[in-house]
Amino acid sequence: MVSARIKIAAWAVLWILAGGVGLANADEPMAAEPRTVRVLDNIYTIVHGNGIDSNTTFLVTDEGAIVIDTRVTPGEARKVLDEIRKHTDKPVKYAINTHFHGDHTFGNQVFRESAAIIAHKNARSALSGSNGLDHLNFFKTFNIPGLDEVKVTPPNLVYEDRMELYLGPFHLQLIHLGRGHTDGDTAIYIKELRTIIAGDLVFNKKIPYVSSGYIDEWIDSLSKLEDLDAEIIVPGHGDVGDKPILIRMKHYLIELRNYVTAELAKGSSLQQTRDAVRPVLREKYRDWLNLDWIDANIERAYLEFSVKKKT
Repeated sequence: MVSARIKIAAWAVLWILAGGVGLANADEPMAAEPRTVRVLDNIYTIVHGNGIDSNTTFLVTDEGAIVIDTRVTPGEARKVLDEIRKHTDKPVKYAINTHFHGDHTFGNQVFRESAAIIAHKNARSALSGSNGLDHLNFFKTFNIPGLDEVKVTPPNLVYEDRMELYLGPFHLQLIHLGRGHTDGDTAIYIKELRTIIAGDLVFNKKIPYVSSGYIDEWIDSLSKLEDLDAEIIVPGHGDVGDKPILIRMKHYLIELRNYVTAELAKGSSLQQTRDAVRPVLREKYRDWLNLDWIDANIERAYLEFSVKKKT
């Protein structure tokens, strides 16, 4: 298993490869402006934005609100709270982290007065003690405004395989499908509304961050999500969509795996594999954001499947 510190270092490397926070490659589409969209009655998602553009979803009930992913800084988290206040004056009862990455968790402290901050147990481990401080220190190297205010706040209620949460009319199933984007991903399924809040298991029209992921198991996790009766998919990054965005995400990972393993079968080096696979993926996904992340994804796939080839 890749250690939390190695995963954190890989995260930093990817941000450097991507050209830094808020910088887009000249030959790819530009990110959209941030906005809050109504997904369903009393369910809203804040999407897009410059720099780190991770999505935040909140649910509003007569008993209080639920926040899913708290954004990258306390200042950004307070903007989420401001959005919630446009719809209710009830307290935030629960915050949920879909995984440990700082763009989804460094706003946790704003919601520490809620009844619980919930995540998979591995997400808590990655944010606890020195692991959490290392993760924050790496984020600070990217000069994101507001990080100096962050006090890493790990989840205080964890689960292992599945957890069910009820508030007002909502019944949330928190599901850990196995390793994927990280080793502690949570997908949230609202069966009655045929809705999945997928976190970073799904990126919509954006090359995903793969460097702390497990590609084979990620594909398996997406297949399990695909089997759920759902029409609405809320990704971790990008616009809210329907089942095809989940399928497109799975196909990207399958193609990444297939192209890289084909090069491994030829005995290609990492550089040869990059040079062979990069142009194919860039052409196939030319209308996606984060094209500069493809090289890091190829490297991650090369390392993963090189090890599997030897076993």
